[in-house]
Amino acid sequence: MLSAGYIIKAVSHYARELGVSDYLIGFLVVAIGTSLPEMTTAFVASFKHAGEIVLGDVIGANIIDVTIVLGVTSIIGRKIFIHGKVIDKTLFTVMLIAILPLILGYDGRLSRLDGAILVISFFLYIFNLLKKEGHFGKLKKDVKLSLIWKDLVVISFSLAVLLVGANFMISSSRTIGIMIGIPDIVLGIVLMAVGTTIPELTVETMSVLKGVSGIAFGDILGSVVCNSSLVLGIGALITPIQITNRVLFRNSSLFMLTSVFIALLFIKKKEITWKEGVGLLMVYATFLVTEALAGII
Repeated sequence: MLSAGYIIKAVSHYARELGVSDYLIGFLVVAIGTSLPEMTTAFVASFKHAGEIVLGDVIGANIIDVTIVLGVTSIIGRKIFIHGKVIDKTLFTVMLIAILPLILGYDGRLSRLDGAILVISFFLYIFNLLKKEGHFGKLKKDVKLSLIWKDLVVISFSLAVLLVGANFMISSSRTIGIMIGIPDIVLGIVLMAVGTTIPELTVETMSVLKGVSGIAFGDILGSVVCNSSLVLGIGALITPIQITNRVLFRNSSLFMLTSVFIALLFIKKKEITWKEGVGLLMVYATFLVTEALAGII
């Protein structure tokens, strides 16, 4: 968590030197930064042939991002107003990318081809986002190395720490899962997802307290896109993901899509109140209760 925080600060400083808007910093820079725990989890877990942990982590992290993270942020901010032209043009695409893994995994497997499709969809989306930012913002063409070399050193060192931490986290979690009989996908949805979304919660809370809500909402939507496309795509490219429990995958995925849709409705109306934040927390509580009653957790 600490290493991810250092990466976010370093990359955000570089982005501001480029003249990037708060929303794009949140969506592209901070979102990728806060998704590094999920990304490193996907990288390490795939080499350990634990693809269902990757899948579960992505589904669980997306649900937590748009319920607990957005809910807590709204409660702390009491009433948050959402600004920015780019955000209006990205909501439909966010939902589309969130649906894509469910469509590709309908046959019970995410192949390397599926992984490639997910990764390509991420970069196409980012290209489109940068193109729109070019219309609404003023990006500098070059930045002196003397202004950013410290950021590059911090990023490199923190990324190495993050990879080592992810390796220990996956090994320990799988050992616990085996001891108490929890399947990998459930381990990812419940346990791993809570751990890997702590950076998002930290960033959103600090953004709202500092009055920079654009970063907060950009981070939430960006994390959903990054998790559903880049993170899952990298995992499938390294080792194809076999979905052994299709019922759990489909039920959890549908709940994820419902949660994302509810969050997008709140964001679309340009403001979120603390009452709606409480409602989002109850949505996650409903998810846990539903899974428990189904005997999954």
